[in-house]
Amino acid sequence: MRIPVSAIAVVLFVLASPSSAETFAQYRCDDGAQLSVMFPEKGGRAFVQVDGKSLILPQRLAASGARYAKGGVTFWIKGNDAQLKRPKSKWTQCRSG
Repeated sequence: MRIPVSAIAVVLFVLASPSSAETFAQYRCDDGAQLSVMFPEKGGRAFVQVDGKSLILPQRLAASGARYAKGGVTFWIKGNDAQLKRPKSKWTQCRSG
């Protein structure tokens, strides 16, 4: 499901209230993709912008690190490194920064 950027902006505004804290991260991937990710304090999901799309990826079970996936997109992080899998694409290595 594709979510309009304006909807993500509203969600980010609501989550940015003084009573909540979120973590923002930027990633650059080996295949040229750039990701902006917001992890809300209450967890359970990641708000991801990649390839001109805004996605809300629910957290999934992972043996190590944190994995978020939905609709063929998987974002898996461990420390400063991450991996991204998109439909019809191979896994790509990503780094924060």
